[in-house]
Amino acid sequence: MNTQTASRYRHALDAIAASADRLASRRQALERFLASGLPTAREEDWKYTSLAYLEQTEWHAPGHVPETVASEDYPGTLLRFGNGRLVDADPRVVQAHSLAAHADAAPVSRYLGQLAGRVSSGTALARINSALWQDGLFLHVPARSTLPPLFVVHSASEADAMLHVRNLVVLEAGAEAVLVEHYRGSSGLPYWNNPVSEIVLGEGARLTHLKLTEESAAATHTGLVAVRQARDSRYHALSISLGGRLARHDTWVSLDEPGAECQLDGLFIADARRHIDQHLHVEHAAPHTASRQTWRGIAAGRGRGIFDARVVVQPGAQKTDAQQSSRNLLLSPHAEIDVKPQLEIHADDVKCAHGATVGQLDEAQLFFLRSRGIAADTARAMLLRGFVAEALTLAERCGLAGWLEPHLAAALPLPEKEHTA
Repeated sequence: MNTQTASRYRHALDAIAASADRLASRRQALERFLASGLPTAREEDWKYTSLAYLEQTEWHAPGHVPETVASEDYPGTLLRFGNGRLVDADPRVVQAHSLAAHADAAPVSRYLGQLAGRVSSGTALARINSALWQDGLFLHVPARSTLPPLFVVHSASEADAMLHVRNLVVLEAGAEAVLVEHYRGSSGLPYWNNPVSEIVLGEGARLTHLKLTEESAAATHTGLVAVRQARDSRYHALSISLGGRLARHDTWVSLDEPGAECQLDGLFIADARRHIDQHLHVEHAAPHTASRQTWRGIAAGRGRGIFDARVVVQPGAQKTDAQQSSRNLLLSPHAEIDVKPQLEIHADDVKCAHGATVGQLDEAQLFFLRSRGIAADTARAMLLRGFVAEALTLAERCGLAGWLEPHLAAALPLPEKEHTA
């Protein structure tokens, strides 16, 4: 990393130093980031995605905190963040807070930074986040409590700002919650959103987690979610990536104790010249654990999508049940999708499998629909909607399909004529 670029990050830290807690640890995280630099294509986990262009932009810490954030209606309680800072919070949500305002809370002192540092593929980005975060969500659900759907909206409205949002979610034993994150930005605005979320699930806790990324077409999104699960806990996540110039999502889950289960579902749509990179890592560290991955990808125009998923079964993690499914559609001769499912098994009594496909719309199905009098564009839209449906079952089950539907309908592309009958 050149001296000029390093200087920008140091200036950004100085800009937030007046309100920053634990300044010494922030400076240490920044120096570690500067020593390693941004990930490069020479690293196996980043071979398909280059962040070199980030060093060419005059990034700065956001200086503008909007008084209000324009937002749609959401079917639940709501927290709004603008340019990385909390702007508005529903007073009915007593378990959700500003992380900056609760930096000295016991769960924050205990857990913040404990998970992100264990994720090898996102280490550098987690370090710059640790140095420069200004605010984020702190969600703490006490034992055997239930939290109805909570929507957390992150909006960007400042050009060339880098937003290092930090989120910490802690569910105590037997707690249940539904968390929906929505990342969005002003149309055509260039910015860099680099959120890091750490999620700790206690014994028997259950978290339903939806993440919708609709960043500006000129924005970069590099997100990390790190999850640690205790005995008999359940983590069910749905990640939907529909926007941004470049979007990279890393999800890391550690099933630390027997009975823990996770299901990771997702959908990405890489159209125009959009680049979307999805990386999943599930660590089965205890016996009698289970994981499921159901992912759907669509690439159109000159878009490129990447699905890279690894399941690791540690020695002694007998009776592991792990299944991966990745199905992908190419709607243009210029689009590209790279799929890399991986199983790394160090135990002998397991049930593990994976499957991955990349293809085009089925012309026979299209012909069947058109022979019933359905217009070509309508028939293609029906097939695309059916293709993504399996990955969206979580939204149906938690009653959020109606809210999600217009976002999805606006993003689904149609195939180019070269791929039609």
